Amino acid sequence: MFKQAIIAAAAALLFATAASAGVADHHTKMGLDCKSCHGPDGKGEVTTQTCTGCHQVDALVASTKDVKPTNPHVSPHYGNELDCASCHMGHSDSENFCNQCHQFDFKVP
Repeated sequence: MFKQAIIAAAAALLFATAASAGVADHHTKMGLDCKSCHGPDGKGEVTTQTCTGCHQVDALVASTKDVKPTNPHVSPHYGNELDCASCHMGHSDSENFCNQCHQFDFKVP
């Protein structure tokens, strides 16, 4: 339960800040190395399953429940199953995937 609270707080903090130059920079600042996400050789593919190994979907949904106009982690199109990399880029600026069709002012870390 404590781990979930930490993850939820971190996700809320991330959404309160402006977009950074990729998720990798954020993870590096937290003291994680490439192997944390890319596996033992540091070159493996990062998938949504990789992300959810540390970031629990339910905690992310809860941490962004008050984001307006809608929770970015719950979509009428994808539910809570949109691939993380649709918005959160590893080594480049993240983007607001929803704005391909909508006009949401989400700040995506």
